[in-house]
Amino acid sequence: MNGRWNGSPPSSKNSGVDSGMHLDKILAGSGIVVSAVLIAYLTLTVGRLVFILAGVLTLLCCLLWLAIRERAIQEFPGSWAGEAKTGKDRLFVVLLILFLVLYVLSIAALHTRASLYERPSGYFILVSLMAGVVALEILLPHQRKALWVLPQIVLLGISVAWSQILIVPGILGSDPWWHSMFVSRILDLSAIPGGYWYTHMPLFHLEVAGTSLLAGLDYRLAAMLSVSLAQIVIFPAAIYLLGNALFDDERVGLLAGLMLVTANQQVGMSVTSIPNAFAAIFIALVLYLLFKLKYTRPARAGSLALLLLSAIILTHTITAACMALVLFVVWGACRVYGCLREDAATEPYPVTLGLASLFLAAMLGWWYFVSGHIAVLRDLVRQGFTRAYFVQNPPIVDAYPGLVPVPEQIFNNIGMFLFFTVSLVGIFYLAGRGERNGFAFGTAGLILLGIGFFPLITGLSFIEHRWWYFSQILIAVPLAASLLLIAGRPRARRVPTAFLLAACVGLLVFTMIASPAADTGSPIFSPNSAVRTGFTESELWALDTVDSMRTGPVGADRYVQVVNYAGPDPAFIIPADDMLIEGTYRSYGMDALLVREYIRGHPIFCYDGMFRLTHDPEKTLAGEGYDRVYGSGSAGLFRLNDL
Repeated sequence: MNGRWNGSPPSSKNSGVDSGMHLDKILAGSGIVVSAVLIAYLTLTVGRLVFILAGVLTLLCCLLWLAIRERAIQEFPGSWAGEAKTGKDRLFVVLLILFLVLYVLSIAALHTRASLYERPSGYFILVSLMAGVVALEILLPHQRKALWVLPQIVLLGISVAWSQILIVPGILGSDPWWHSMFVSRILDLSAIPGGYWYTHMPLFHLEVAGTSLLAGLDYRLAAMLSVSLAQIVIFPAAIYLLGNALFDDERVGLLAGLMLVTANQQVGMSVTSIPNAFAAIFIALVLYLLFKLKYTRPARAGSLALLLLSAIILTHTITAACMALVLFVVWGACRVYGCLREDAATEPYPVTLGLASLFLAAMLGWWYFVSGHIAVLRDLVRQGFTRAYFVQNPPIVDAYPGLVPVPEQIFNNIGMFLFFTVSLVGIFYLAGRGERNGFAFGTAGLILLGIGFFPLITGLSFIEHRWWYFSQILIAVPLAASLLLIAGRPRARRVPTAFLLAACVGLLVFTMIASPAADTGSPIFSPNSAVRTGFTESELWALDTVDSMRTGPVGADRYVQVVNYAGPDPAFIIPADDMLIEGTYRSYGMDALLVREYIRGHPIFCYDGMFRLTHDPEKTLAGEGYDRVYGSGSAGLFRLNDL
């Protein structure tokens, strides 16, 4: 292989094991050493099995690649399920009908649910079956399947995300309440208000405000039909195009789109849409422009890339920093590849040093001269990216995650761990097949993945869950390739292998969509480690009533504080974290306290973590001289009786 890029990667007939340095072996060997050290370190220090599990899975995937690399590089990409057909065969039509039937049944399951604000377990099973059906359609040997499969992937993403948005009467999540306030200010003033964090990064809010104004919708529905819909549609489409560009294989692109739209961080960000999530759409589009369109229509690709890069700067700081990092990593990886191989590609790099430097200069210039966010960067550097900058919890709150039953911890994380670790096989393949741009793309995904998990063992913090979100965008393509590589090319028993792979996809999807990161309701599979991020209708009425009858600030669990953004008084709710942790109230001098029924039997947000009460707040308040002056069944207001 000569490593040249002509708009599509080399086909399987000229693929072979790299005759030069075996970059994949070097990476896999390094992964084995690092994961072994990581396992030993975590065992001796943290001691939590769920973290050790991540190291074990990484070790196994590195060993797995070394076991299958010869066959994988020689056979893949290739005709995994037989020669392509020009039309739709009968099995494909049957699967398409089956998907639609399952989709209707999932809607019926939501409509007939026993709990008003929780999705039933049967719904998750039906969605997993739908994912397996779509995976089987992807593996079938016929052409132009994207025309039929991509809409199904989008429908699947809509179901998983919007079933949560529409099941509650208010806004889901904490940050969206603030963004709702900012959008309301834009609509009230007919201008972007000054003095706010997003005053000079308003693209997300202008998108939602425009939809709200034109369609006459409230913030929740406007965000759903603009930002959330854009994420669900654009991500699988862009990843499909990227998969085709990197592998010249439609199956990889479609399977990557399916895995991405059902990934836990992606689902969570599609439900609680925020500027960080919206800006990431531009990252996916920029990557496609640079890795594919640049080699077919360079002028158009360059102009569009600059436009989208500008949009990222005007939307979110962390996403802009991620984009800058990806640009420099891709350029650097191409340079490293050229130094390691004598037959390095002569075609232009997908990312030039000039482009990466221009974007970095524009980003830092905007932060310094316009938005003022350079001050935050200076503080982070000055404090060494310590965890205390983002998270300030008392020891009892930090200790709570370790008290969650181990099986529940494993369930919460196994889907994401498998998503990331299994993708290593695809990354090693990109490094080992001797193709420069694929190596650069895989390296970028690996770096983002490392940033997301680096804080787990260092005590530092980079807001890691945001980087998990970014890394899933790049990792989805190698993950799809990994699944096909591990399955191998079936020969005599073609159909059973396809069904087995589809079943594995369905199981992986189940663990992702049912985890707390993706299910923002009351996850039935994680009763000790998931917090409901929405209010019931009764709770909203109770908050309005309490606001109308109070004479001063009211203490409550921390999540209730989000209503301060929606009302005229930003001091309405005061978080009662210490009181709830200690089980004492009178000594803090709080005159009024609002107690939601929900917090008596579920984990709650506390400081920057979560905690589960060890006492009944209503009984404790009564014993300390607080009288119940209002009750609605879902919440009660208690006032201190000084008599």
